[in-house]
Amino acid sequence: MPSRRALLATALALGPAALAGCQRAPAPVRAGGVLAAGQPAALLIFTLAPERLIGWPRRPVAEALALLSPLADRPEVGALASGGRPIDLEAAAALAPTLALDYGDVDADSQGLARRTRAALNLPYQLIDGRLALSPAAFREAGRRLGVELLGEARAADAEQLLAALPRTGGPSFYLARSGAGLETAFPGALAVEALEAGGWSNVAVGGAGLGRVTAEQLAAWDPEVIVTQDAVFAAAAADQPLWCRRRSGARRRIIVLASRPFGWIDGPPSVNRLIGLAWLGSRDPLGPPDPALAANVAGLHERLYHRRPTPEEMLGLLPRVLA
Repeated sequence: MPSRRALLATALALGPAALAGCQRAPAPVRAGGVLAAGQPAALLIFTLAPERLIGWPRRPVAEALALLSPLADRPEVGALASGGRPIDLEAAAALAPTLALDYGDVDADSQGLARRTRAALNLPYQLIDGRLALSPAAFREAGRRLGVELLGEARAADAEQLLAALPRTGGPSFYLARSGAGLETAFPGALAVEALEAGGWSNVAVGGAGLGRVTAEQLAAWDPEVIVTQDAVFAAAAADQPLWCRRRSGARRRIIVLASRPFGWIDGPPSVNRLIGLAWLGSRDPLGPPDPALAANVAGLHERLYHRRPTPEEMLGLLPRVLA
């Protein structure tokens, strides 16, 4: 494993911006503010046109804001869709948006919300498909809607490159541990596991759809090779519990802890933040210790998505940890 000094040296080599953290003065929302229907849409808007984001459906916590550009310092306004404190249409109208944007499922419920919002607020409402494989198209569409076509094209090219570099087979069987107890998971095809499944990893959770609760007995029967989590507190506790750290054979099971700040690598929310998860899954050895190439890729993506390059010390806390 590269030493702390080696990883710091890598981060230092990323340039002066890594040391300065790309600090900028906050900017006010300019004319033409955009209302995000939910957190995935807010992150898409923030990536492409942060000064146009009216506010967060759910404001990031202080630890997350510290890793973002000062342009992220927006109020919490609530969500039209799920994933935040609800905002009613009267309150949404008072924010005077010129565009509402949603990013995620394009099911009947989402389409109905789009129709109601268009009619009630008398403004354009764009619903963009949030499937990971369509990330390039999402960037291009959002870029057109936000008037930043060139930036949308650049981020679409990032997404295309990361998707093309993924190994499609040969990954381990995995279980995604969500919630403090770890017994909430995502079933195959859910947005929360799209990145892992796209990288050739095999989801052991069967018998459900979307997100759901499972039992300890089900987990033991599935016997995954790897537990994946974005909850460091859960991971620390699970590392000493046989249910989580031991396979049926008695072999030690690996627990992979991914960063959850400023946003998750594979979920939390299921938005453009997942591109960092793709960089990890397409790296030389996702199950091994992080290497300098991954650190450099993460730092670059962090800057392009969040408008701030991590400092060397921050990079050490952002890279995956494997407990085995």
